[in-house]
Amino acid sequence: MEKEFLQDWKNWKGLNKDKYFTVYDYIYHNLNNQNINSDIFFTFIELVWPTFFQLDGHIFLKENFFLKKYESLKRENENVEFWLNLILLSPYFENDNFEEQKSQSFSQKLVEIWQVKLKKDFPNLNFTVEYIFDSENSDYGLTFYQVPQNV
Repeated sequence: MEKEFLQDWKNWKGLNKDKYFTVYDYIYHNLNNQNINSDIFFTFIELVWPTFFQLDGHIFLKENFFLKKYESLKRENENVEFWLNLILLSPYFENDNFEEQKSQSFSQKLVEIWQVKLKKDFPNLNFTVEYIFDSENSDYGLTFYQVPQNV
């Protein structure tokens, strides 16, 4: 897990180098000291290992789906899967040290994880899980959509 931009983790690890502390202790320490509700674990799982569902032959992120947006995109003949499954991760790292590196790294790691989850949940479908970088707005994220089966 050694990333050059994880300064707080490195500092904490350095302060506790003579103890048998792990990354799990670091997580506990931060959650406990910041008084963060444990619900964050379960909501975070949904980001990392999301729930997908199928509608009209499309696959969507359950927690990112809105019926009115779906109907609007469908009327406009837009790629509904691409747009409804698009998640921007840059806001999670706003005003953080190494904001761009963290946004990029996290987005790229989620691409790998979502590929595995989609294959597990829908083994007979083919997907593209796409890393997104919008240089105009410095936004990082990812999306996914189905690609036609090879005939």
